Amino acid sequence: MRIILASSSPRRKELLKRIGIDFEVIPPKTTEENMKCKKDPAELVKYLSFKKAKEVYERTFDERLVIAADTIVVFNGKILGKPKTPQEAKNFLITLSGKSHEVYTGVYFIWDGGEHFLSEKTAVWFRKLPDYIVDKYIKIGSPFDKAGGYGIQDLGSVFVEKIEGDFYNVMGFPIGKVWSFLYKKGWWR
Repeated sequence: MRIILASSSPRRKELLKRIGIDFEVIPPKTTEENMKCKKDPAELVKYLSFKKAKEVYERTFDERLVIAADTIVVFNGKILGKPKTPQEAKNFLITLSGKSHEVYTGVYFIWDGGEHFLSEKTAVWFRKLPDYIVDKYIKIGSPFDKAGGYGIQDLGSVFVEKIEGDFYNVMGFPIGKVWSFLYKKGWWR
């Protein structure tokens, strides 16, 4: 069966490679939506990951499994998407500084004859961040393709004091749950 990762995320690609899956990447053509349209974070990641998976599934052929994911950061009920400007990135990071937040990821699978959704939620606590470290992080350009404006796998790792839950979920792909599903369906050997 053809396995397609419907994502342009280098982190999701790296994590799927780590578990030995033979796959191809076809990024979805859907655009990031106004995330204020839905209130519940778990429902939002389900909706967004489904939309990505369905779009790629509908423009591909042959027997295939499409895997799509979406990750959001939630602080005090407010969704922090990918920052669009340096000032927005700074606002996100200063907001998260010294506090906790949640990271939600939804993963949607569509194949010939079936669909499945899984999700993960991880709590993350940030250290108090000095302004100059936030400014340095923004200058290297790291915040702009990541929900909440940081990556736990890069320099943003120093922001994190502790997490409760799945580390890989904070990277945007709860790979253990993904592997478990693929294994149970017989798609991982």
